[in-house]
Amino acid sequence: MGKQDRVPGRRLGVASVAMLVLGALLGCVGGLGGYFFMPTKVIPSDHMRPTLTTGSSVVFNLLTVKVNRGDVVLFDASAWGEQHQSVERVVAVGGDHIAYTPGDRTLTLNGKPLDEPYVLNGDPVAGSPGPFSVTVPKGRLFVLGDNRGNSADSRFRFQDSESGTVPLSDVNGALVDQGDPLLVGLRSAALAGLAVLCAGALFGAVALRLRRRAAAAAVHPAYAGLVPPPGG
Repeated sequence: MGKQDRVPGRRLGVASVAMLVLGALLGCVGGLGGYFFMPTKVIPSDHMRPTLTTGSSVVFNLLTVKVNRGDVVLFDASAWGEQHQSVERVVAVGGDHIAYTPGDRTLTLNGKPLDEPYVLNGDPVAGSPGPFSVTVPKGRLFVLGDNRGNSADSRFRFQDSESGTVPLSDVNGALVDQGDPLLVGLRSAALAGLAVLCAGALFGAVALRLRRRAAAAAVHPAYAGLVPPPGG
């Protein structure tokens, strides 16, 4: 066994450094991914019932690169002349034709009835202010709330922006299920990183204490009261 292997606390010190590095990596990756880029937001109104209720906490993936029909998105509502973020469901994307004729029980998408099982009370045309027929411009989205009877969505925004739509570039994130494996994995990694950091710090403290004890024990009794020992 080499001399270095006999240094008290050496192995604990090496383990401490390794754990601190691993903990920092886990904490940074998990924290940034699971909390910074997938933040939790509180829904302030009931316009997305029954999918999202007032006061419910939901998570949005801010790194979303593609938006599909049916996605619930967080977006900047400045295109509607408002200085806040809003949450709505995408019902039509660029190139789609979305329409409503009074008396119909559904909206039509590209000439076919649009099946929307997520809307409140199964009524997708509730609260519609009148007929509309919109071909969504490229790079824009037609968005509606799931509580159609109480949602100031694209149907009411024809005067504010192009056909009531919002730019795809204004989308900040898409709704993520709380049980999404990536979300759970990242947030678990952040917690694990914190635990490993604490363990690494503890190992380091123990290693330092062992080294100090060994250093004190190595001082000749005759020099125990002198600092530093003669000849040091």
